[in-house]
Amino acid sequence: MKKLNHIWIFSDSIRGHEIQSCALANKIANQISLFHCGLRQPWLSFAPRILPGFGRNIIWEKQTPNILKTPDAIITCGRRMAAIGKYYKQQIKCKHLQILNPTDNPKNYDIIICPEHDRMVATNVISSKGSLHSISKSELQKYKYPTDNKVLSLLIGNPGKHFFKNLSNLAKKILDQYPNFDLYICGSRRTDKKQKKKIRKVFKDAQLCWLEESDGQNPYMSILANSDVLLVTADSINMVSEACATNKTVIVVAQEQVSPKHKRFVKSIENRLSEFGTIHNNPVPLDTLTHVAQQVLLGIDR
Repeated sequence: MKKLNHIWIFSDSIRGHEIQSCALANKIANQISLFHCGLRQPWLSFAPRILPGFGRNIIWEKQTPNILKTPDAIITCGRRMAAIGKYYKQQIKCKHLQILNPTDNPKNYDIIICPEHDRMVATNVISSKGSLHSISKSELQKYKYPTDNKVLSLLIGNPGKHFFKNLSNLAKKILDQYPNFDLYICGSRRTDKKQKKKIRKVFKDAQLCWLEESDGQNPYMSILANSDVLLVTADSINMVSEACATNKTVIVVAQEQVSPKHKRFVKSIENRLSEFGTIHNNPVPLDTLTHVAQQVLLGIDR
């Protein structure tokens, strides 16, 4: 299917939003222009509504879009950038692709890409299993390195207090169920700062423990590429989605205290997940991005 020529992305620099926008854009377009921007108050609070004077109150970090060079489409993610996308669509009359529920009338957008677990239904909504990203088996090949030992990695988002209260039990369970595995620990920007000391103490024998930038370069991509088993906390839909895009055994932990929305997400991908203590050889990766990109290009052609 033929790609689009040029896409604009409006980004509020929220990493999770920008990853999704760029992943989709790279899949469906030959050329991408990324614009980092924000909104002054009260226009920010009212987004995705467009109040009078909206255009004069967009804050641009660096470059600004040239409306004389019209793109084929605009991509936005989240309600704030949805407002900026809507504004520019009115100016240049191109397609507007919105990722995540913009919280207003779906008819204001050409296509909305929304996670299946959000239960958003409209004729122009494309449902995705989890978040969009560029992680793939081929992409991870560049991060592979030779190792003699099997590796189990624990990816920690920002789970509830119950998870940390039972951290020692989880460590013992890992040791019992996966003996002789090297253990890697990787936190995220969302990991509770107050709990980092406890994580280091409980997993003091781990071969690798990365929780913040002072620990060195973030090993996340290398961990995805070189682990045999990935344990991921259920609160992070993004990390679970990315782990499932590998060909590794994926086990979701700390499901007890997550929201109903998160539980629906885990349920929707249960065929891709494994039970604690198991190892599956070469499971089929979850390729959400390819499916969504195909649907987007079909939708634009209509």
